[in-house]
Amino acid sequence: MGKIGTMLQVARTFGARDGILRLKYELQRSSGLMLRRMQTIQGWESWNLRRIAPKTSPEDFLSIRRQGNRPFFFSDCRHLASELKNTLGKHGRDLVVAQANRILDGELPYFGRLSFACGFPPKWFENPVTSQSISPRRPWTQTRFASQFPLDDYGDLKFILEPSRFLFVYPLVRAYAVSGDERFPDAFWNAIENWASTSPPMSGPLWICGQESSLRIMTWSFALYAFLDSRTTTPQRATLLLSMIAAHAWRAMQTLGYARSQRSNHLISEAVGLWTAGTLFPELNEATLWKKQGARLLLEAVLDQITAEGAHRQNSFNYQRMVLQQLLWTLRLAEINHEHLAPEIDARTTAAFDFISQFVDSESGRVPNHGSNDGSYILPLAACEYGDFRPLMRMASSVLDRPTSLPPGPWDEAALWLCGRSPKSSMHEATRSSTAAAGYHRLGNGISWALVRAGRYMRRPFQADQLHVDLWWHGLNLARDAGTYLYNGQPPWDNGLAGTAVHNTVMVDRRDQMRRAGRFLWLDWAQASGRSFPTSGSKTNAKFPDCFEGEHHGYRRLGVKHRRMVQCISEDAWIIVDDLLPTRKQLTKKHELRLHWLLPDLPFTVTASSPFAAVLNAENVGVRWNIFSSPSGATSVVCSGKNVLEDTLCQDEDPDLMGWESPTYGELRSAISLLHQVHSPLPARIVTLILAAEEFQFRQTDKSLIVSRGSSEIYQVSLAPVQTGRVSG
Repeated sequence: MGKIGTMLQVARTFGARDGILRLKYELQRSSGLMLRRMQTIQGWESWNLRRIAPKTSPEDFLSIRRQGNRPFFFSDCRHLASELKNTLGKHGRDLVVAQANRILDGELPYFGRLSFACGFPPKWFENPVTSQSISPRRPWTQTRFASQFPLDDYGDLKFILEPSRFLFVYPLVRAYAVSGDERFPDAFWNAIENWASTSPPMSGPLWICGQESSLRIMTWSFALYAFLDSRTTTPQRATLLLSMIAAHAWRAMQTLGYARSQRSNHLISEAVGLWTAGTLFPELNEATLWKKQGARLLLEAVLDQITAEGAHRQNSFNYQRMVLQQLLWTLRLAEINHEHLAPEIDARTTAAFDFISQFVDSESGRVPNHGSNDGSYILPLAACEYGDFRPLMRMASSVLDRPTSLPPGPWDEAALWLCGRSPKSSMHEATRSSTAAAGYHRLGNGISWALVRAGRYMRRPFQADQLHVDLWWHGLNLARDAGTYLYNGQPPWDNGLAGTAVHNTVMVDRRDQMRRAGRFLWLDWAQASGRSFPTSGSKTNAKFPDCFEGEHHGYRRLGVKHRRMVQCISEDAWIIVDDLLPTRKQLTKKHELRLHWLLPDLPFTVTASSPFAAVLNAENVGVRWNIFSSPSGATSVVCSGKNVLEDTLCQDEDPDLMGWESPTYGELRSAISLLHQVHSPLPARIVTLILAAEEFQFRQTDKSLIVSRGSSEIYQVSLAPVQTGRVSG
């Protein structure tokens, strides 16, 4: 396709409204119009209390809140000390205080799992990974998130912006609540004063994003109320913070067109930030405008971005958590302040909670690392690791008054902060809702289950992952998604893990399922369809699906259709059948077919090469992986970008992306990639058999694979390619 055709397709991808909004924003930036507008209100004098809230004095602003006349989630966080101590236990309390002390020593949390030595107050303009810096005087209108290698010298701007989200506030607040140590609120105020002195309104790179501004409004509001009665909270400091919140709300208002054009979590964040500023700080001149605008845009965003089934259209479980945290924040604040929000916001929030609940592993609390994962964790209010979604489940259960079967645990803390009480557990498991209509199929039971992705895109996709399979067994993510790692690194780490090659699916002729037109832009969308259902011989739970059948047409341009069947034979046995079928007469044309599986970095032993057999040692159990294909193929193993078998398929290609996973943004760790490759005319069939118990055995005949349990044959599948029709088991 030529350049003109590609440009027309890009335009159709964004649509007329969004394209016009984005074009208007880019023209304002490039013409200097936006910069001139920012320059009209630079300097904190423009945000003096006399200008932004002329009827309020610093003393009145603080005393009104100390008297409880502007209610928040809590009146004094130290009143939660008793409940927090019971929830955390002594060891948990010690860990909370130790984390806060590390922050005071200059070790700041990043992206939920990482930490870097940044000093305190942090070096706001320094990249802690590369030690590169960006000038505080560089206008945000002339700054981009991705350095233009090699011209710019600040690296990935996300690493510079992360401390300015002020997420280190939450550990300080938690430590203050259980210890009463005044060093923690004083540290917050020192950081606020330092940030204000080094980043005047609208004038530097930290003002680049309306979403970042809105997230600061949330965090600063939380800190103000948490430290409200601290002796370090003075009227002067409080009104400085009010000026900063007002400036950030104004900043978010200036680029709402861009946020709307993205149709993503950006708009939800900015709507929540504006609504929060207007609701909590009615003294501000523009508070009423911000509250109304925030509520209107939040309704627009929720109806546009969250389907009736509860799936967030960015197709990212981490973004779904981020969106849910912001919606729960808003619903709870509205309840406390007797503010009316459209009932559709509550309904879609509830649907989003019910949706993500289906994919929270019952043993580990984790979810598949599905979709974009930029490390956002905006309410880190529990002593649980970044990937644990149980704090979200508990918080949502309390705010929405929905049942949960979670037992008491450290995840209860998050609900305590928003609702002021520990939630009660239900003895009954919440009803499992259907997610298949949204393109997400869940198979199996509570301890052995799979996610199969097979959806139809109505909005631009972010990853080429149709028919990807995530497999979970007793809390272990056996077959996993690689995550994201970096958006703005040098190739191949410029969102490279979004491609088909690293997902657990089949790649044809080394092509992605869709045509890539940028770091975040795909054309020629691959559409998938499928169904999940319980089989008559289900060995798991007849109430829940144990089989999936589906296909996608992403390789139609190559004359290929990929059809997949996933079957849970029992909680210790899974089989996946991939059929690659011709969609037009191809005679003897050969295709390169490559099946990829990403496994955890555990002891791994190859026991046979043809057909491929290997054992992954997990929790003192040998999980057997067996791959068969017709025509025959060969399998290689890649770990940390390096081939670990002498007889390898990857010598003439770049394996850099293989054998890695990224639990959060900026973190890359070893994993195991299995690559089974077939060069053949179509049709072709590849069968993967995964067994996690010694009682299961199998034997291969000329045309079939037979699985036995003890002396009984329980499953049989043909190894011969099929021409048409459904996948046969």
